[in-house]
Amino acid sequence: MSRILLPAMLLVALAPGPVRAQSSFEESVVDVGNVGLTVTNAGFFGRASVRANPSGTPSFEYPLDSGVEHLFESGLWVAARRSDGTVAVRTAAVTASSGYRPGASGYEFAPLTGFRLRSSLTTSPYFTRDAVSHQDLSTSYTDTARVLPGTSIPTPDPQGRLGLKVLQNTYAWNFPFAETFVIAQFDLVNESSSAWDSVYVGLFHDLVVRNVNTTDETGSAYFNKNGIGYIDSLHASYAFNAGGLEETLNTYGAVAVLGAEWRDPRTGRVRFVHPSLADAFRRDGYAPPRVNPRWWLFTGGIDELNRPATDEDRYRRMAEPYPDPASYGSEAIYRIELENWYSRLRTDGISGAGNWIGLTPFGPFPTVPAGDTLRVTFAFVAAMKPDEFQGQAGKAVDTPASRLLLANNLQWARRTYAGEDHDLDGELDPGEDVNGNGRLDRFLIPEPPANPKVRVEFERPDPEAAPVVAVYWDRSAEASVDPVSGEADFEGYRLYRSNPGDDLRGAIVSEAGLIAQYDAEGNQTGFNNGFGEVELPSPARFDGDETEYWYRFEARDLKSGWQYLFAVTSFDTGDASAGLEPFESSRVASSVRVFPGTPAAGDLEVGVYPNPYRVQAAWDGSTSRTRKLNFYNLPARSEIRIYTAAGEVVATLDHDAASYAGDVRWYRDLSAAGRVLPGGEHSWDLLSENGLGIAGGLYLFTVKDLDSGRVQRGKFVIIK
Repeated sequence: MSRILLPAMLLVALAPGPVRAQSSFEESVVDVGNVGLTVTNAGFFGRASVRANPSGTPSFEYPLDSGVEHLFESGLWVAARRSDGTVAVRTAAVTASSGYRPGASGYEFAPLTGFRLRSSLTTSPYFTRDAVSHQDLSTSYTDTARVLPGTSIPTPDPQGRLGLKVLQNTYAWNFPFAETFVIAQFDLVNESSSAWDSVYVGLFHDLVVRNVNTTDETGSAYFNKNGIGYIDSLHASYAFNAGGLEETLNTYGAVAVLGAEWRDPRTGRVRFVHPSLADAFRRDGYAPPRVNPRWWLFTGGIDELNRPATDEDRYRRMAEPYPDPASYGSEAIYRIELENWYSRLRTDGISGAGNWIGLTPFGPFPTVPAGDTLRVTFAFVAAMKPDEFQGQAGKAVDTPASRLLLANNLQWARRTYAGEDHDLDGELDPGEDVNGNGRLDRFLIPEPPANPKVRVEFERPDPEAAPVVAVYWDRSAEASVDPVSGEADFEGYRLYRSNPGDDLRGAIVSEAGLIAQYDAEGNQTGFNNGFGEVELPSPARFDGDETEYWYRFEARDLKSGWQYLFAVTSFDTGDASAGLEPFESSRVASSVRVFPGTPAAGDLEVGVYPNPYRVQAAWDGSTSRTRKLNFYNLPARSEIRIYTAAGEVVATLDHDAASYAGDVRWYRDLSAAGRVLPGGEHSWDLLSENGLGIAGGLYLFTVKDLDSGRVQRGKFVIIK
């Protein structure tokens, strides 16, 4: 069926005249929690080039800085019948091998505004009291622009305009229970002169779960390892890595419907719309709202499994289920076919046939009059598989047990969105108005105390001993007030530290174990051991840092060259009588990565470790580009030259203790920004200045102190 082309005069009656978009294309990154998600002001999410350029911004990464990605590209779809009877589906992303390209078919929104950042964190430079979350990103876009801003590129499919303006907000938190999801809320404003009828709203998603740092696969081999599924009770479509052989964490990435707010034209009242309220809508004579997950193959496929190419086909996919229960003679036969379908989606990735594209639509919304707004809310949610489903054997497993953490994270996304609406019925019921303001507030959840501000220093209390790692933190968390209870319920601090090698799995934050806890005395919570062991008699201060640090913890006997993560969290009292565990602040937000080693020195003998170097050293990554050999006892400003035994220069390294933060790929792939290095060490990736791998054998080096001119010499051996 071809789309009906409308005369230009009729188009003007249906939608406002084409407008000039006001902002150029922008993308921003949600990264306040343990998820990294790229968002844009053109309605699509993700970064399609993440496989080709892993060192860039994340697409939908979890855990943050792990390299485990969950998305090629996702985008908003809005479908409706216009007053002339034409079906129109406005899409922010479609099935396209290269992802977004300005003006490409299927990318039908043009930016109106850039991003506005707000934060509810009082320590953030973007703090404002009207912020919803720790990282609010707000933008807007339209389907009525003639051309893309700043270009002469026309926006595609002008005949399909709905007269739609979208106000997009994403919300993210760094609380431990909320750091695995990003909530995306869309206010869909009908700026045309006529109503939209039978409206569906969905997220298109090409979920692809692979570790971009460790996989060697490209092209179709990268995309066809997915297992796919749907959790009906949580209205969530998900994907997992079912067949990739790379070393990685086993995780899930999901897109879920949380709910909608729609103005009922019969009463003028805004109603909450959710699949759980289907009976109420039936009683009122409306079609019951439901989520209708759909998938099709990237290439090939026939009938319902090929990619929809027309608005009529896209609308039908959003509105009609597959398999369709009406096509079967009985409910029992339909259930068998449905389970067979889900089994195929779940297992195709094992055989390299899992290149599925998904769509999670929600509706129908009976009508959206001219000038009215429909608000629909989704969530991007990630999760680990539990420990027993990690490793190669756990990749293909997809059971309720393997989805346990995913279901928990989806529940927290739902609870966070619900706020005071505990039973998710859209009504402020007795006992739900926890803040007493007389209205239903969403995104109102109990909060742990604020994250303490943490600083790490290398110190040498004993001149004859090795340096120690001193972890300092401030008192700011102790003044926190829970917004729900209104109580100042700070209880204490917890310290976490990872072990050598935890970084190689990409989950160094979650791998970090509790090493100490200090909490208030005289109550039913915690150890009741007080703070005397770590509290300073007066605050520590550091040049260029206005924070007063009142606590100090000392870590000794750490291994040089290895990466350790330290985190200090705060926690509240909880409520033992009600069975509520204490709420704890984020490890991610308060974590610091530390590399023990020698401080900068001008009078000590320089050296290399490990020596001999054996491929692969225990701390190396899994690729030839993520190796690391360390020079130590370096002067603060020095030049390192590496030679073959025949005297040919292999590589030259410039070291400056004041600015050096790791300059080889190992740090990009296996560490993160904000790390602390000792000053007297420098890593080399065993690549020549031309980026080529070097042969095994004997190598020589010189280190020149750029301040004194002193030159030291040494040698090391590489064994392959």
